[in-house]
This record gives sequence, C-alpha cells and structure tokens, in this order.
Amino acid sequence: MPISHPLLDLSYINEISGGDEGYIREIMGIFIDTMSTGMPKLRELIMDSQNYDEIQRQAHFLKSSAGIIKISGVYDNLVKIDMLSKQRTGMDEIRTSLIEIINNYNEVLPVLVSARS
Repeated sequence: MPISHPLLDLSYINEISGGDEGYIREIMGIFIDTMSTGMPKLRELIMDSQNYDEIQRQAHFLKSSAGIIKISGVYDNLVKIDMLSKQRTGMDEIRTSLIEIINNYNEVLPVLVSARS
C-alpha cells in the first residue's frame, strides 16, 4: 500500500504497525473520523466563539491524532493553538494556524481516503 504525498509523513504509523496494512487502514479511518468531526468544531470555536478554554481543549484533543498521521503543518499548528489559547492570547495567530491546518489537511485527505479503502 504505497501512500505518498509531499505533505504526508507516515513513518510513525509504519513503525508502530510493523507494516500491518489492516492496522494502518484502521488507524487512518480513526484519524479521518476524528478530524472530520473535530476540525469543524475547532474552526467554529476559533471563528465564532473565541472561547480560549474550549479552543485549547479541542486543539489538545486533535493533537494526539495528528501526531500519528503526520501532515505537514497540522500537528505543529495544533500545538501552537493549544499553547496560545492556554495563554489566552494570539487570536490572529490562532486563526492563521487554523487556515494552514485546514488547507494542508484538505489537500492530503483524498490520499488518505483512497488508501483507507
């Protein structure tokens, strides 16, 4: 199952799976499901409510998935959002980070969906 995209790093999932393609597909499915519900919620919190506590909780929750299936800019920006929201500052930077997360995730998503099948 060769999966390739310049923004995608699957080295960690390949390492922990021992090459088990079924396990990799299962983890990808969990990742896609988590992100497909979690990203819109994070976007809504950042753009509409601007509630730092809720933003921090949601970013922190998404970080764990983004640390396994690594898409360039996603994990690092979730860490940044987590940190800034914990400090209750940087809403403009949080929004900029969110946009990069969404753009990179959406670019890689079709590759993940086709690999999961």
